[in-house]
Amino acid sequence: MKEIQPKFAEAVAFIAVDIGYSAKLADLRTFAEEKDYPWAVGQGNVNMLKAFGVTIQSTKIAVDADGIIVYRAGYGEGTSEEWARVFSTMVD
Repeated sequence: MKEIQPKFAEAVAFIAVDIGYSAKLADLRTFAEEKDYPWAVGQGNVNMLKAFGVTIQSTKIAVDADGIIVYRAGYGEGTSEEWARVFSTMVD
């Protein structure tokens, strides 16, 4: 994602959401800074996870401006090329 984000940063909001319940938001921000992640971070909760149908770690979801999930990739899925296509269609 780090290689794709700069190209779409002006048009697509990138937000990493932690589904763990033990990390504090400040710790997540520190982790993102250490990894040089340029996107925002947040914390999920059980209701959010259910609403988005997240059942496994490292689920990646693209939601369009109308709130519709347009792409979903699980752990180890979603190549850079796939994400570039998804984001291209979202900004067109």
